[in-house]
Amino acid sequence: NFRIRSIVINKEIIRSQELRNNKNSFYSYTIKSLLKNSNNSILNAKIKIDGSGDRVFRKSFLTYLRQELNSQKQTILKNCKLVNSKKNVLIQLADMVAGSVRRSYNISKTDNKIYKSIIQRHIDDEWIFR
Repeated sequence: NFRIRSIVINKEIIRSQELRNNKNSFYSYTIKSLLKNSNNSILNAKIKIDGSGDRVFRKSFLTYLRQELNSQKQTILKNCKLVNSKKNVLIQLADMVAGSVRRSYNISKTDNKIYKSIIQRHIDDEWIFR
């Protein structure tokens, strides 16, 4: 039993040079946006994110998320851990779901609709970033 919230981004339409040229900034901004724009459906979340990254990035990433998402009135992010996807089946599931959503937007593939139809009943929200 799981729910899916996704954000679909066409990187070609991003105007910010920082987001276009810095993978870590893009990743941090995208995760923050997905969590922040949940219509209060995500609160006190314990999140596990696939990632290794160096120690400096991990620390700055987690600090950024806490500062951007939490306030005195509301806690969106209670706990966040970066984990190794090879050792976590839920992260592997998330990777498969992300791949299915991505594939569904690839109109050059004749099977693009099949992947998403399999997970459709689990999709709560799919935000197309503009």
